[in-house]
Amino acid sequence: MVRHVIDGDTVVLADGRHLRLVGIDAMELGHAGASDQPYSQEARRRLSELLAQSDGRVGMEIGNEAYDVHGRMLAYLYSPSGADLGQALLVEGLAVLIAEPPDVERLTCYGAAERSARSRRLGIWSVESPLVQHAADAAPAAGVFLILEGKVTDVQRRRAGLGLILEGRIKLWIDRRDLARFGADPAGLLGHKVLTRGWVRDYKGSLEIGIHAPQALPPLP
Repeated sequence: MVRHVIDGDTVVLADGRHLRLVGIDAMELGHAGASDQPYSQEARRRLSELLAQSDGRVGMEIGNEAYDVHGRMLAYLYSPSGADLGQALLVEGLAVLIAEPPDVERLTCYGAAERSARSRRLGIWSVESPLVQHAADAAPAAGVFLILEGKVTDVQRRRAGLGLILEGRIKLWIDRRDLARFGADPAGLLGHKVLTRGWVRDYKGSLEIGIHAPQALPPLP
């Protein structure tokens, strides 16, 4: 039973535990004086509406990792009829797919849900949305979540994995352990426009975004 919706991807259960939905990321509500990100209120409102249809009763499937670093449970949530609530938010363009091993089993259906929202220009993917940035204009900073589009202008192959450089300035890093999830060598994206998303991290003084599956790096026309 869900007692309270914190935001578009986090709820409080009846027993007080906080639960984070697996496989999606909704935009952040403002904290400490910061403004709400676009579509954050819409995502919270829609998740609340979906839960209200069953008076907060849900099915739950715990993720491969039961808790995150903040102590929140990690799980998929379902309506009593079996509808995946995270997938519903993706279809409506109110969340984006995230690929974070070891929870990668639903990337195919979640990727299809996100593609549907993108093709219909809904929510985050709408023409007026400021959330999708061109890589040439973005200002990456450690800890920031970015949604980027841009051309792959360079490939850096290393023993530890593969780096793809967007617009000559932003590195996407694919660890060699994740390369097996790609049906084709990601180096083939050189010269092509792609869409990606993820949290910027500082690795040995260099900023990069980790990419763990092809659904987080779809090619664009």
